[in-house]
Amino acid sequence: MLADAIGKMLPAVMAIALTPIQIVAAVVVLGGPQGRAGGFAFLTGWLVALGALVTVAILLVDKLGESGPTPTPLLHWIQLAAGLLLLVIAIRLWRKRKKNGEEPATPKWLTHLGEARPVQAFVAGASTAAANPKIVALVLSSATSIAYLALSGWQITAVAVLFVLLGSTPLITLVVAHARGGVATASRIRDLKGFMLRHNDVILTVILAMLGVSVLGNGISGLR
Repeated sequence: MLADAIGKMLPAVMAIALTPIQIVAAVVVLGGPQGRAGGFAFLTGWLVALGALVTVAILLVDKLGESGPTPTPLLHWIQLAAGLLLLVIAIRLWRKRKKNGEEPATPKWLTHLGEARPVQAFVAGASTAAANPKIVALVLSSATSIAYLALSGWQITAVAVLFVLLGSTPLITLVVAHARGGVATASRIRDLKGFMLRHNDVILTVILAMLGVSVLGNGISGLR
């Protein structure tokens, strides 16, 4: 049962892990005067907010699916909404993708993170997870995929923890590598920001589009 839940949520976990905004934001924080402390604060905020978001989403769809093997119609409407949101985001990402030779621009709000103190970095990490429509839609869509599974309390906890850890693996690796590395590592991390901004729109477009079609199809099928 636990393996089934993780398997169904894995596509959304991969999409969250590949979402560039938290990586780029962390790189900016790590490049500041309090880089190490700020980086760990940012990571902590991200983990706490993503964990809360995943837990609430799983509990919500679990409650909606309690009526038996056939979940309530509201669950399918949620799938419809989540699927449409993912497709809209995918279309927007494709339209604003970087053309060949075009240099990516860093969003203005990210420039202020370079001077962020640990408390500000924590808030930034939390808001990057909880206030990002892509993350919210991915978490919600993945939670609806396990509505048919009767999970116990400890299984819900295990799914939430594994979801957060797997979806945060690149961010965790980045912050730990910065803390343990030297000047060369810091230079490679700065280069990572440009790479993420240049290529992830296309990668995320494909993942979000495929996931959106799947979730949308489940919602339509359930309402028939």
